[in-house]
Amino acid sequence: MDEAIRVFDLERIFLGDKPLLYALEILFRTAVIFLYTLVLLRWMGKRGMSQLTPFEYVLIVALGSAVGDPMFYPDVPLLHAMVVVTGVVLLQRGLVRLTERNERLERFVESAPTALVRDGRLDLRNLHREGLSRAELFEALREQGIEHLGQVRRAYLEPSGKVSVFAFAPREALPGLPVWPDDDPEQPARCPARGPAPRTGPYACSRCGHVARFLGGEPLLPCDRCGHGEWVEAWRPARLAGGPPG
Repeated sequence: MDEAIRVFDLERIFLGDKPLLYALEILFRTAVIFLYTLVLLRWMGKRGMSQLTPFEYVLIVALGSAVGDPMFYPDVPLLHAMVVVTGVVLLQRGLVRLTERNERLERFVESAPTALVRDGRLDLRNLHREGLSRAELFEALREQGIEHLGQVRRAYLEPSGKVSVFAFAPREALPGLPVWPDDDPEQPARCPARGPAPRTGPYACSRCGHVARFLGGEPLLPCDRCGHGEWVEAWRPARLAGGPPG
């Protein structure tokens, strides 16, 4: 049987059965796990952070684990938890000081905004790098009142995981790929590769959003930008042919 616990045994509460120098090992363990977790979260991508930067996420997890266990488990000494909390705070303050002086380290720790849309076209490389699907991006754009990519001058994935948008002025908007859900009845039908264009006008590549103009009945050639062959009739601003195709 386990030895009976002596209530309010201050030596057990603060020190446990480990030597005092064990606190130095705890500091080392804390630093290793903290930095390792930070690297893994940066690899996981911004959208997995629930609108926290990776650094903030690691802080919350580390501090939560450190202060939670000694509250409930009698075999976890308070001193060890206090060493962990102190080590996390010192790491945080040290990294903040270092990032203030080193821009490259700051970009690694806090990450930087990533461009996802440029002048109405998707940056497919950045989408893949961030592990973000087109459906997730289009959902974020719809939440900000965007109907098609031609309205978007720039869209960035921020370190917090949010998508920020700089839109063209209404009269500067370009024809663009609709961002409406595929099952919406007003979403234009997709046109197969090398099939005839239903009518003369701008068409948007369904993969990258690049816009090209085709004549009615003309074969729809693969996209010059990404090589994809499927096209969608581009939505047009009101100043161009009366708005969306219908």
